[in-house]
Amino acid sequence: PLFRSLYCKAFKEKSVSVAVPPHPPYVKDGRLLKFYDSEGLRGTVRDMSFHLLKLYADRLHRLERTLSPATHTSHLLDYGISWFVHLMLRAVYYVHLPAYSYVALQNDFAAQLESLGLWKWAVFVLLHLVDSADRQRAVQQVLVRQCSLNENEDDEAFLIEKLHVPAKWIYEAKALIAQYDRIPEKEAEFCLKAGLWNAAHEVIMKKLAAAYIISGNEDTLLNMLTPLADDDRNCDIFDWSEGGEILFHYLSIKKEMMALDEGDQELVERLREQLKLLCTRVKDLSCDSLEDRLCQSEISKKCASYLKSLLFLEERPDEDVILDDGSLPSLSLTPYIAGLPMPEDYALSELRALTRSYIREFLRRIRW
Repeated sequence: PLFRSLYCKAFKEKSVSVAVPPHPPYVKDGRLLKFYDSEGLRGTVRDMSFHLLKLYADRLHRLERTLSPATHTSHLLDYGISWFVHLMLRAVYYVHLPAYSYVALQNDFAAQLESLGLWKWAVFVLLHLVDSADRQRAVQQVLVRQCSLNENEDDEAFLIEKLHVPAKWIYEAKALIAQYDRIPEKEAEFCLKAGLWNAAHEVIMKKLAAAYIISGNEDTLLNMLTPLADDDRNCDIFDWSEGGEILFHYLSIKKEMMALDEGDQELVERLREQLKLLCTRVKDLSCDSLEDRLCQSEISKKCASYLKSLLFLEERPDEDVILDDGSLPSLSLTPYIAGLPMPEDYALSELRALTRSYIREFLRRIRW
């Protein structure tokens, strides 16, 4: 401290110049550079080496002044040396840099790196932020600006394996990019990978499901809904019971119907009961557009067709046309098919077919 005070007194002496002032290296003409710190206090810019000496003598010397880019370069937006010096100072427990200055230093250096195309190293810098919420937000903002929907294995491997960035953050960023680019297929894919079950369900139901069912691309839709059907996940999904659950049950039944063995009467009976339950729920599907209503009608038509097919697959002797509850088979299906939300002409056609079937069964019952 004594030598420091003597040196300061020597270069501040106005009458006789005893020592050279500790100007930054880019100052050649001896002019004094003034600055205002974060608290509005005016001061003279000194060389970083001088600040480090003062810091060694006084551990409470202001780190904001020590780490200012003006102490070592004329490029006042170059925070490289400031960031590395601060990293070393923190390693030896000089940790009294105010929180707002610390955050600003990380963000400023990260912005500098990103502007130079070194965005992966900008992520590395931002990972030094102490607050977890600030860290996640800052990293995800960089990922949204720099990631692409096309998989880049090298970049992703570096982020995940070297920097230990959670894969969830990368997929969330890609989902946001897909939403901006209006690519709902990719948006749903990355929402599922990120574990954003609510967002994935919303994208699937509002942008994809109806088109997939109308076009017959139902295997893709089933693959998307399968991760959401897990009980631990769908309990937290908004409107799952009025959307994804109905479609998932419909697609699962259709898949089993395509591979149905006529001799498996136990499976036939189980599918018939599942279809009856499904018929009562199709009307609950959310329909916000004409495409959604067309999708609902297509599902209703398929349900009616499958229900009638299962009725004829059920093995019964010719004279046994009465169900266990005493009703005729066709009559038992009437309330389920009549309650399906189908176009009026198709609903009338289905009810006429049921009526004809009922008359035949009734006449057979009389003869019996």
